[in-house]
Amino acid sequence: MTSFYVRLAARRGLLASLLVAPLAVAQAQVKTVASLEQLDGHKVAVRYLDRNAVPLPSAQGAYSYDIMRRADSLGVKWRVRRYTLQEHKQLLDAGFSSDVPFVTPHARTREWYPNGQLHEDLSYRAGKLDGPMKTFYPDGKPRRDQQNRAGTIVKGECFGAGGQVLEVCPVYRTAAKLTGKGAGQAVVFQALQKQFAQFIPKGYARATDGAVHVAFAVDSLGNVQDPRVLTSDDPDLNAPALEAVRRLPRLVPATEEGQPVPSVMEGTFFYYPTRRAAAASNE
Repeated sequence: MTSFYVRLAARRGLLASLLVAPLAVAQAQVKTVASLEQLDGHKVAVRYLDRNAVPLPSAQGAYSYDIMRRADSLGVKWRVRRYTLQEHKQLLDAGFSSDVPFVTPHARTREWYPNGQLHEDLSYRAGKLDGPMKTFYPDGKPRRDQQNRAGTIVKGECFGAGGQVLEVCPVYRTAAKLTGKGAGQAVVFQALQKQFAQFIPKGYARATDGAVHVAFAVDSLGNVQDPRVLTSDDPDLNAPALEAVRRLPRLVPATEEGQPVPSVMEGTFFYYPTRRAAAASNE
């Protein structure tokens, strides 16, 4: 898809139009990005996702899309709104204080189920839950009613699917992780980077550094699914990167409200020719 740049004089009109016909406008005037690093220098961009919310390199096969807009107000650097591709149902409205979205949540965040029911309504400050927090079951029944302050629960009440009050609130969310190791994408991709180097053919040579940005789903059992390359400096590095992901052992799945849930992981493999040459000389 051809990428276009938004001119400053037309930006206000564009953002207003996004609310009316977001997909058509996004295709016509907003840059499409596959990885968040491609946002550098842009005020508005769109990114496509599949049904599991895994990023895609293009609109092909998309179920939803994110409109990412530079905000620069009240500590919010990026505002992200997610919609379904076909019916324009809103799925997410979130703010982030980090240099790219989805790193440090900040301000009010709302998420909806595909059926239109509100999933959660909560607030963050600099990455920590702060303020009122309400979550709901897909049928609209309350699941959690909680008050937070700087990441600490001040008070809260949780409910079962039948409306009964739970004695203890389950942990709100945990990330998928490698068994026996710390949680988070950084830990997983550190392990992946080591495997990646092993799958690069010995005869491969490149004069400059290279990077391959990938994304994949982790199902509720911890199995890796649908790894894909989003951006790449060299197509010859794509197969080693995907093979490294496929060789991951089963992960401890992410959880939400104490239950295992699917999740998404995204990160970059790096090729450094100087390190490659040094390793070869030591063999």
